[in-house]
Amino acid sequence: MSTLTVPVHDRTGVPAVVEFLISKLADYDTHLLDWIRIYPMTEQQHQPQLTGDLAPVTLSTCWPPRETWLDCDEPEARHKFRIKVNIWQGDGYPARECNWGRVPARAIRRRSVQEKYTTRGLCEWSYPDRLSATVHALTRALFLFLAQTHQLEQPPSNSNASTLGHRWAIEWLHRNGQTAAAEALSAQLVKWYLIQSSGLPG
Repeated sequence: MSTLTVPVHDRTGVPAVVEFLISKLADYDTHLLDWIRIYPMTEQQHQPQLTGDLAPVTLSTCWPPRETWLDCDEPEARHKFRIKVNIWQGDGYPARECNWGRVPARAIRRRSVQEKYTTRGLCEWSYPDRLSATVHALTRALFLFLAQTHQLEQPPSNSNASTLGHRWAIEWLHRNGQTAAAEALSAQLVKWYLIQSSGLPG
């Protein structure tokens, strides 16, 4: 069994998910991670932001270290990286999620951005149950931690976080015999890889 010295506070009762992700973290350095918290999503958090939007099913947050400046020249860390996810525990599964993924290249109209095009955009996918939703949400937050600590080559973007979320969720679903749900995420992941491999317009 893999071990993880980082405290994991699970208020949703998903020990199998926690153990799965601990095993995935076995090859990474987690000494800069303060804690991981898995909380139920509140009714207020589960409300669509705009009329016609999908209600959120997961919320993922990765807080970077917070520093405080003392009388010396070097900042002192007040805490290390912290991860918190909120997962909808109510009815409605299978549940659709709208979050960052990859879309065909589109123009960026903001003058403050140097790039003219991007493939980052909102996409939809489905979770068959709250366990797979928890795997995906935690993986997204863990990706941001791993990317910001330079343990992964990809930059710490939400779209890249969703890509790893798909990969680890697919593995989880296959392990638990949920082949159809795994194949649906796999098909979307292939589309994302094809979009990225085609590059941006010149």
